[in-house]
Amino acid sequence: MSSPEVRRTVWLLRGAALLFGVLGLSIALWLADKAVRYPHILARQGSAEAPLWIPMLVFVLLCMGASIFLFLRAAARVARGEELYAQRHRRYPSERSANERNSAASTS
Repeated sequence: MSSPEVRRTVWLLRGAALLFGVLGLSIALWLADKAVRYPHILARQGSAEAPLWIPMLVFVLLCMGASIFLFLRAAARVARGEELYAQRHRRYPSERSANERNSAASTS
């Protein structure tokens, strides 16, 4: 981490991971509370019934974990000095690809 811009970017990405963690845990605790208070509430579709709270809780926890992983991985990559958008597909088309398109258009 050399420049203040890189340090700030890493700090913001780690802060976003923390924010997602806090929000995800808050939602998970709220869902767990509802599961304890209202265990009789089921998800129904036609004649099939299934528990509602546990799948919702698992979904929230998985999404929270994936989001935290994504933000922390991006922060680590930026801290190592990697430019996250340097290898973006079709960011700046090369002259070669422009020439190939022009020659393909002229032959048809």
